[in-house]
Amino acid sequence: MSEQKSDRDTLISADENRAMFDRIAKNYDAANRAISMGMDRLWRRETIALLRPFRGGRYLDIGTGTGDLAFEILDQSANVLIDGIDPSGQMLEIARGKAAGRGVGDAVSFFPADALDLPMESETYDGIVSGFCFRNIECRQKALGEMLRVLKPGGMLVILEATRPENPLVRLGYNLYTPLVPIIGRILGGGSAYKYLVDSIGDFPQPGTVTDMFSAAGFSSVQFKPLTFGTVCIFSGKK
Repeated sequence: MSEQKSDRDTLISADENRAMFDRIAKNYDAANRAISMGMDRLWRRETIALLRPFRGGRYLDIGTGTGDLAFEILDQSANVLIDGIDPSGQMLEIARGKAAGRGVGDAVSFFPADALDLPMESETYDGIVSGFCFRNIECRQKALGEMLRVLKPGGMLVILEATRPENPLVRLGYNLYTPLVPIIGRILGGGSAYKYLVDSIGDFPQPGTVTDMFSAAGFSSVQFKPLTFGTVCIFSGKK
């Protein structure tokens, strides 16, 4: 993995990121369940509840991975259309398999695309979601600009991301737990990827900085909602 960030926001390059997620795709869901102690399901429900998907809406899931946020949209609203994008071909293959198993292939499409250069026309989507992807984007401010561009007026952007808890007592427990994360990841076939996960959370800006980025991109009604003692946050803004 790269040690020099140069002018990017991330610890590793986009190509390294894609290759890493290709390697861990097979066991990604199991590792998430284990590391989050099952809380990831609750986090996704809360995220989509803030999105407020409505019947007939069209939505974009950036960094869809194995598709769980996209499927949560389908669980919370009927007759929607969803595009799920991700740079990892292996993750997308799993997402497509899940869609086929659920019989929802007409409602959701999974395909590769770059968050820094979205291939969609302006004002395409009623809402955009992203889960545990934003900290892996090389130029986050540019990505927010692209998200704003493809949103319809009044559309919502909702980003779920891992964060460092600010409460000192909670952070003590967090610091005791995080060394276990790479061990769990290795047991589940993740190699060094979950060491990167911990490092990338430590490198990610504090929530107030992230909301400032939303505002700078042009979003209004910007806010963040800490979950699970601040170990994750939901960031949201409206076009």
